[in-house]
Amino acid sequence: ILALALVAVLGPGFGNVILLIAVVFVPHFGRIARAQTLTLKNSPFLEAEIVLGAGPWRRMRHHVLPNIIGPIVVLASMDIPVVITIEAGLSFLGLGVRPPIASWGSMLNDGYNYLDQSYWPVLASGVALTLATLGFTLLGEAFRDAIDPKLRRQP
Repeated sequence: ILALALVAVLGPGFGNVILLIAVVFVPHFGRIARAQTLTLKNSPFLEAEIVLGAGPWRRMRHHVLPNIIGPIVVLASMDIPVVITIEAGLSFLGLGVRPPIASWGSMLNDGYNYLDQSYWPVLASGVALTLATLGFTLLGEAFRDAIDPKLRRQP
């Protein structure tokens, strides 16, 4: 609903869809980064760096960022299917990417308009959209399994 409201205010177009997706997802990433940073805040290794005289930029660059980048990468890979679906839905409604730029949503809409003549355009673009979202979902799951130490199997 937020996406539809923002597109109604901004208008359709490629740049507006990118801006809309950024506005919708940045708070989610910020919340995760903040939570991960707060869990690291009082870690013994950061206290040791402070005692050794490391500045805030060094602590951030060498200790905090490497520890929070894993969950953010996993979250990004898990959000790719959602972003694809949002863009396809907006383009299907005519509020997203405009032709001549290709979009699965506009392909679905074009095929839907001629559904009584042939179902193949809808089927082909729908299957491609489904496979892309499923593939990115499985990729995100694999990233999560590879990065999360709690999920690693013990030999």
